[in-house]
Parts: sequence; C-alpha cells; structure tokens
Amino acid sequence: MTPYPPGTVIAAGALVWRVRRGQLQVLAVHRPRYNDWSWPKGKLDHGETLPACAIREVAEETSLQVILGQPLPTLRYPTGGKTKVVKYWAAQVASKSSIAVPARPAVKAASKNEIDDVRWLSIDEARERITFREDLRPLEVLVEAFERDRLETRAFVLARHARAKRRKAWTGHDLVRPLTTSGEARAQELVPMFAAFGVTRIHSSPAERCMATVRPYSEATGRAVKEHLPLTEPAHAEKPLKTAQTFMKLLEKPGCRVVCAHRPTLPTIVEMLRAATRSSTRGALPRKNPYLPAGGVLVAHVADTESGPIVTAIETHLLHVHP
Repeated sequence: MTPYPPGTVIAAGALVWRVRRGQLQVLAVHRPRYNDWSWPKGKLDHGETLPACAIREVAEETSLQVILGQPLPTLRYPTGGKTKVVKYWAAQVASKSSIAVPARPAVKAASKNEIDDVRWLSIDEARERITFREDLRPLEVLVEAFERDRLETRAFVLARHARAKRRKAWTGHDLVRPLTTSGEARAQELVPMFAAFGVTRIHSSPAERCMATVRPYSEATGRAVKEHLPLTEPAHAEKPLKTAQTFMKLLEKPGCRVVCAHRPTLPTIVEMLRAATRSSTRGALPRKNPYLPAGGVLVAHVADTESGPIVTAIETHLLHVHP
C-alpha cells in the first residue's frame, strides 16, 4: 500500500554537503529545460526504495556516489494537475571505503538537456541561486544541524527479520526456521537500502530467519555477519538485560552498522534507542507492538559526543512506497 493518494508523483533526492575552510557548502544542479537551480532529485522507479532512488538520482545528475545521512523535510507541491512529493536526505560524497557495495547498479548520466551545470555553493549563494523558495526548507534544516554540530552522523540500522515460515507449519528447531519466498525477496530488497546508508558492519541473532535477512547484503559486500546469542528470542526471554547491554555496546561503536533481531526483542531494543534520543531528535520511535513489521527497518542517525551517542534523527522504512 502507498501512504499517498493515487496519482501522486513520488520522488527522492539529496542535499549533498561538504565543508571547505570551515564553511558549509551544498551541491546544486541547473536544469536548462526549466532554467532553474535545484537539488538533485528524481522520480521513484517501480520496485525501488526511496533511499535507493535518492542515491541513483544524485549519481545520474552529478556523477557522484553518495552516502545518505539524516532525513530532511519532505516537500509537497502541485505539478501538472497532480501532487508531487519529494523526500530529501543530507548526503556526503562517498569515499572508496564508505561505499559498502562496490558493484552498485550502473546509472545513466543525465543528458545536457536535463542537467547542464553542477556547482558547489556556499549557503548564502544557495539562498540566492535556488529558484524555488520552498526548496530552501531542507537547506535551513541542514544548516541548523551543522551549526549545532549534529550534521556529521553515522547510520545505525535496526532490522526486524523478514517474513519467516509459520511456527505451527515448521517441525524443525525454531532457530533454523527459514524465511518464506516473500521473506527472501524482502531480504534482497534490503541490499540497496543498507548500501544507501553506508552500512559496513553486519550483526544478527544467529537464528536462520535473521541471518537469511542480512545474508544477501553480506554476500554483496563480502563482509561477514557477526552473530550475537543475546539477540535470540530465548536468550532475551531469559536475560533481557543482557540483550539490552549487547545492543548498547553495538550502538556505542563507531561506524555504520545494521543489527537484525526478532519481534519479541524489539521493546527492549527500542527502549535502548529511546534513551539516546533528545527532545530535538527529528522523527519518532515506534511506540506500540509490533514496533516494526516483518522486514521493517528503522534507521537511527547517531552523532558521537563526549557524553556518548545521541540519536539526532529517526526514520522507518517498511515495504515499497510504489505498488
């Protein structure tokens, strides 16, 4: 299902940023067809996730590979008798070590008729040059995060395992209960999503349904999955405090990582994340069971401070936005 009315045009893009001589700069593109300056963005392809769309569109319009950071305001406006919704993220140009999946799908560069100029702009230049005033909303949030020293973040991804075979229909040990065919498909869908946020470390409950959820990403990146027994359902039921401690240790470690766990462990895990949020955290943690559906993903954007990790923004990704 889509959260938008039928006929809505759904798109994604990014405000790519860097710091030069202590000054924040952002990347803008010029579209000759409309003679306007805007942020790199484009329409969602069928079967594509919004984060993957943002990565692809930036690559097509700027020839740069980027890693997504925290979410920025979503814009909605009328176009051609329809409503267009554009989801934005902050993003940085990826280094060779930060591109988790070396073989990202090849993209076709935008033609000169689509994009004929790409420029790094200072914030004052961007405020002057960007054509549509509404496009400045995500810019101002980006600037505020920079000024508060909360723009440089790392992604901490919590995934609930994809759909598994029903317990009643499985006669083997529960730890080896496999994914369904749709669960396996969802695990494949998660590969570009994890890559979009630069995930380079993979953690999981050793249960097969969790391991199978992150295995396609492990195979695509060549990175091993680290198993954690306290993340299993039985271990959590016996010692929930041990599960909480294991999760917090992972949250405190540097680097972008994904942790795959079970539905019964989510209340404990979400409370650990809640302890790292602040009143200024953008987005909200889920408050009711099941917290995430099967195959659902929560991305916490974490800033490392002297007092410990702080979650500056939260976003959730369920199934495809496109039917």
